[in-house]
Amino acid sequence: MKINNPFSKSNIVIFIPLILVIGLDLIFTTIGQPEYYWQNHSFFNELNPISQILLSAGPVYWILISVLYTMLVLFLIANLPKPLNIMTAVAFFLGHAWGSASWVSEIIYKFFFVETNYWFVNIIYFIIIAIISGFCLNKKSTEIKE
Repeated sequence: MKINNPFSKSNIVIFIPLILVIGLDLIFTTIGQPEYYWQNHSFFNELNPISQILLSAGPVYWILISVLYTMLVLFLIANLPKPLNIMTAVAFFLGHAWGSASWVSEIIYKFFFVETNYWFVNIIYFIIIAIISGFCLNKKSTEIKE
C-alpha cells in the first residue's frame, strides 16, 4: 500500500478548500466562545459532543486535538481509494462548511457589534467558499491536463 502525502504538490490544491473550512470551523469555534468560558471552561458554547469534551478540558486541548484531527482527516483522504476519498472529502467539507457557517453571524456581532441577517450572511459566506473551492478545483484540473 502506497502512503500518500496530503501536503504534496499534487494534493495541496485540492485540499485547500477542506483545510479552509476545517480551519475556519476551529477558529470560529474558539473565538466564538463566550467571555465567561475563558474563566471557567465548563461554560462553552458548542453543539458537537466531542468538541464539548475538548472545550471543557480547555482551549489548548481543543486546539491541539483539532489540529491533529485535521492532519488525520487529510491523511485518510489522501490514502483512501477512489471514489471513497472523494466521498469522504466532500462529507468532511460539507460538515465543516456548515459548522463554520453556524458561527458567522455571532462572530460578526462579537467583533463589529452588528446584528446580521443570518441567512444573508451565510449565503455570502458560502459564495466565498464556493469561489475559493472552484478556483482550487479549476487549478487542479488544469494541472491534470498539462
